[in-house]
Amino acid sequence: MLLIDSHTHVGNIQFEVGKNRVKYLPEENLLEALRKYKIDFALVSGLEGAEYDSDSSLAPKKMQVSQKEGIRKILEFVKKHDKILKAVIWIKPYTEGFTGELEELVSANIRFIAGLKMHPTLSGIKATDRRYYPYLEMAVKLNLPVQVHTENDGLSDLKLVGKLASIFPELSFVMVHMGMNSDNREAIKLIIDSDNLYGDTCVVRHENVIKAIKACGSEKILFGSDTVVNGIDTYEKYMPLIENIQSSFTEKEAADVLGLNCMRIFNLQNILE
Repeated sequence: MLLIDSHTHVGNIQFEVGKNRVKYLPEENLLEALRKYKIDFALVSGLEGAEYDSDSSLAPKKMQVSQKEGIRKILEFVKKHDKILKAVIWIKPYTEGFTGELEELVSANIRFIAGLKMHPTLSGIKATDRRYYPYLEMAVKLNLPVQVHTENDGLSDLKLVGKLASIFPELSFVMVHMGMNSDNREAIKLIIDSDNLYGDTCVVRHENVIKAIKACGSEKILFGSDTVVNGIDTYEKYMPLIENIQSSFTEKEAADVLGLNCMRIFNLQNILE
């Protein structure tokens, strides 16, 4: 059964971000993790897109990596490993914003890019902020799905992502974490009610993943892990989940969640060639 991780990270920045307070996720660690745990393919985004730190403070400009440089770095990485990786471009709407130059860069490298990454919490603006719109209009034009970090913090709230999905019905939105540190009920309802909303398994309680698959249908949930935020062995805690999915659902349903959905939504059909 094909195993695709829709949610991994690498990168190197000068300030700590997220609940795990990370700032350096080596590329070689991700490659080792994929090999060790027999992951067939992964989507990866770079920490360099972060604008705010773990304490919700805007990082000094001198400590940030430019949007162009961050995209260049992640593209350089996936181009070396394009048999197992594609990039999800982490955007910087607050400190830089959309430019024609960015669209040219993305368009020129589209074969290495699977989608866009929005992280409202680490950009310091709400998911519905209009500064995201030009990026999303580009995503429509280039047929790029969008990953959105979700937690109920006033910026990445599930209801905001739901509203965004209604504004851009032609785009597929993956609500990563399905509302971090929640019971995931709101995420499940939104996914059921919206054709273009999906969820992932990253930092979601295993029993809630099973509930989400049963409630939303096997075609609406994607396997994702946040590897290598907790090191090379981030996957260790996901191995029981994978086994649970395989034992709780039909072979087709398990295949949907563990790989086929990511392949379909992010247009990865060519990875089998």
